[in-house]
Amino acid sequence: MKGQKAFIILFAAGLFFKFFWGRYKSILCKKNNKIHAKPLRRKGIAKKTLGVPLSRSRDVFAYAFAFWGCWLGCTESPFDGTVAPSPTKITGQVDLLDTLNDEKGVYVWLSGLNIGTYTDSTGAFRLELPKNVNKDLNGTFTLYFYVANYNLNTAEIVIRNGQFLFGFGALTAQGRIKDTIKMFKILDIKTIVDPPIVRRSYAGPIDMLVTLQATLDSVAVVFPKSVGGLVGGIFFRHLQTGQIYIDIPDVGADTRETVVIRREPRSRRQVFQLDGTNFRELFLPPGRYHVIPFFFVAHENLPHELLLSLGEHVEEPSTDYLKIPFRRQDGQFQVIE
Repeated sequence: MKGQKAFIILFAAGLFFKFFWGRYKSILCKKNNKIHAKPLRRKGIAKKTLGVPLSRSRDVFAYAFAFWGCWLGCTESPFDGTVAPSPTKITGQVDLLDTLNDEKGVYVWLSGLNIGTYTDSTGAFRLELPKNVNKDLNGTFTLYFYVANYNLNTAEIVIRNGQFLFGFGALTAQGRIKDTIKMFKILDIKTIVDPPIVRRSYAGPIDMLVTLQATLDSVAVVFPKSVGGLVGGIFFRHLQTGQIYIDIPDVGADTRETVVIRREPRSRRQVFQLDGTNFRELFLPPGRYHVIPFFFVAHENLPHELLLSLGEHVEEPSTDYLKIPFRRQDGQFQVIE
């Protein structure tokens, strides 16, 4: 707004200078070592000032005023109010190819600076440099687009003197990623719980089964704390309260089993029990739950720092693990009185 006002004021001053002062055109002359202004009333007198035609010099002054008004601080267009791009912010668009109008939750992370953000429901994102960024920072950095069971996509971003360099790398002159980032699913994940509804007093075993299927090529899946070919842990998210409950069959297990998933579906299970008669006791208050198995999808070029930026304990059976973006079909489970 300040830049807009400066533009308008100085532009108006330029117009005044051009159209009103021009009615009293004068030439500069020297007389007795003094400068006098004489009206130009008669024809035939050269209309020049300091060697420049007077009408042209008027225009130069007028346009100089207008340009100065813009240069003083226009961060908005004085005509349409649009915000000029800031070299500390970039924007872009992500498209998950198998979804309809739901692109929310793609993690966007910039290497080197370890800063990230998420897309909104339309797939749009905005990433801003921290205020304390090193002003001597220069180089080309990789911007990652991450959903665990989708292909990993990237874009190259150039930074000079601690600011994004627009018009270079993947950025347009307006600070936007040139092309929409396309991401496709590489792994289908479906979890079911049987029985899906139990009473709080139910003493029998409850079976969780997760089925994995690669959509195009083979995918490596890592099961931490897996014992005997089972899943190494389950997360229960209470849908009413958001509370998280975790069931780990063998807390002390230090295993990481890697399984290659292909186009043929493969399943793993884990059994849990509410009263702990035959298995571990798991206290789940009455309510509806999403049931989420504990495993990782391996990506060849995924920086370890990206995962750690999601949470300090993201690789452990902790609530940080649930910060990893997935697109999966969670199990449905309900405990009733």
